[in-house]
Amino acid sequence: MSMPTHVGPYSIRAVIGSGAMGIVYLAHDPGIDRAVAIKTIHRGLLELSDDQGVAARFRVEAKAAGRLTHRNIVQIYQFGEDADCAYIVMEYVAGRNLRDYVQAPRKLEVPQVLCVMTQLLDGLHYAHERGIVHRDIKPANLLIADDGRLKITDFGIARTETSNLTRANMIVGSPGYIAPEQYTDREIDRRVDIFSAGVLLYRMMSGTTPFVGTDDAIMYKIVYEPHKPLSEVTNDAALKPFDVVLDRALAKDPAQRYPNALAMRTALLALATEAVPEVLPAHMLMPPLLEGLEASPTVPKARGATEIPVTYPPIVPTVPDSARPPLAPSKSLPGTSPPSLPPSLPPSIPPPTGWDTALLTEVERELAQHVGAVARVLVRRAARGASSLAELRHAVAGAIVDIDARETFLAKAGAPRTQSAVTQAPAGFHSSRTDGAAPSGAPMREGDVDKAAAALLSSLGPIARVVAKRCAANSKTREQFVASVMEQLTPAVDARRVLADLWRALG
Repeated sequence: MSMPTHVGPYSIRAVIGSGAMGIVYLAHDPGIDRAVAIKTIHRGLLELSDDQGVAARFRVEAKAAGRLTHRNIVQIYQFGEDADCAYIVMEYVAGRNLRDYVQAPRKLEVPQVLCVMTQLLDGLHYAHERGIVHRDIKPANLLIADDGRLKITDFGIARTETSNLTRANMIVGSPGYIAPEQYTDREIDRRVDIFSAGVLLYRMMSGTTPFVGTDDAIMYKIVYEPHKPLSEVTNDAALKPFDVVLDRALAKDPAQRYPNALAMRTALLALATEAVPEVLPAHMLMPPLLEGLEASPTVPKARGATEIPVTYPPIVPTVPDSARPPLAPSKSLPGTSPPSLPPSLPPSIPPPTGWDTALLTEVERELAQHVGAVARVLVRRAARGASSLAELRHAVAGAIVDIDARETFLAKAGAPRTQSAVTQAPAGFHSSRTDGAAPSGAPMREGDVDKAAAALLSSLGPIARVVAKRCAANSKTREQFVASVMEQLTPAVDARRVLADLWRALG
């Protein structure tokens, strides 16, 4: 396809980058006589539609980002459409993206890393205070201008708090930088950008991201596995103070993260042992890749333009769930092995602090008569938030289907008989056992993983299949499988609902 001479009223000078969604051009704004960058989206993609329409979502989010005027955010000038494409006209930043810097042999030193981070967090705080969450912070979406200033770009998948055109339960973002709640179908807010900023900090300080592997492996690790301390990965004790900041920024639970970007910025500056520059110093800057560009619309591409497809990444419109392809099975390159993963899932959950192990074991033994080996998981999870034996029994009694058996279980702790939601049988739960116990000892069958993944989807979101596959790989019986799944649940997930859904699906 030949390069157009114009997009809207803007004359095209060069191709900056291209991708599946469209092409990014360097263009000339005749009205103000300035260089601009234009992101285009193929007309065919705009024809994809859901309840509101991709084009409508793209337009709303582009206009929202256009309201942001900050020294660390690429300015949006205009949204437009013509016969061939929709496009966004934005500030042209001569320079390189941060990915070039983090991949360069010469690494950024701590003061320079803090310089980058403080600028990023300044820009994010400004956007967050105006109701806009970026959701895809990563090196390729951060530009370093030729004056050393950082600029956040690609607000194309940003979510505005006042708009329902982008649903919170859609997965948008880049593997390795996505916060856990973006995978688990939970409500998102500005703290997803805090998590991504933490990943970026870890990447610049260590040379690697805290979660690596195939896309499926990364997803699993982000949701369930802790990151290795930065000081351990780098073998540098001097970086231990940063472990505290990263532990909070990368917390699985959003409530445990920094409440806003300004708080994280303050924590980082407190670790500085020397002055942090406002912008990257001149001796650290890489030359812009578009140096020496000829001002002629006939130039097919600037020198080096083919090297920078990520400097201005094409905006990706959010695709409705119905149009999203399923995750493909992970593949390895010939002659390589897949990333190593834990050979087995944790066999049990340790007793919570303050509880007598013998007492918990007795409750587990009683509950196991009705629900099998998963009793251990249910009891120890419930004990984290229970302050008395009666409260603990109420918390787990809902797993007992038979009403009489459930009341007997509660009566042993002197707990009053009740018909509260906690003690009622899960709605729609069916069991082939006449005593109300969950099936036990039945071997895993073909199709169980698919059934379980479908049942888990409403509680775990897109990671449901990953969890089901991993748990099934270490289980010979359905009972072991269910127990393994229950052990993987985060505190925010309703364990009782998951248990009922699983046994209902498995039949």
